Amino acid sequence: MKKSENVYKELKKEFSDEEIADSFIFSIDLPKAEAKEAHEEFMKLRLEKMNSRSKIEIIALDLFTFKLGLKGYFQENKFKENFTFARQLKKYIEITQRSNIEISRNLGIHKTKLSRIINGRENPNIDLMYRLEEHSGNEIPAFYWWRVYSRELENKIRTDFLKKSEEANKVVNPLNIRA
Repeated sequence: MKKSENVYKELKKEFSDEEIADSFIFSIDLPKAEAKEAHEEFMKLRLEKMNSRSKIEIIALDLFTFKLGLKGYFQENKFKENFTFARQLKKYIEITQRSNIEISRNLGIHKTKLSRIINGRENPNIDLMYRLEEHSGNEIPAFYWWRVYSRELENKIRTDFLKKSEEANKVVNPLNIRA
């Protein structure tokens, strides 16, 4: 028996034929003029809906988009320069539509420290990541922030040959083992 027939039999147990038919959307081919008119009407309604969003709705949608962007970045499994912790934090602050000073107060850190982190001159700590999770209403988990930072840190470890060489010169009596 076909899959659609099985689905129909299951639906038939709960609904009448009229209810089943009403629940389906059938696409139709409209003449070009009607299709254009329908599209324009749809776009007008969409624009009205977009313009009627509240500030909190806009922030929630932008935050959700931000979260999806982070998830996509994690799936790529490679470092991207525009996904540094500092840039993502700056993007988050823009989404919240708050000033750096207000965010620093909200997070309980000094405005100078926040500025240094945003400008990449100071590294974030785990405490900040926990605070960012709470600040986002638990939408952006602390481990997302950690993954962004750890990927950046891993890239730095892999590519900062000058610093690696400087630190190697400070080591005395290293193990002389080669596998």
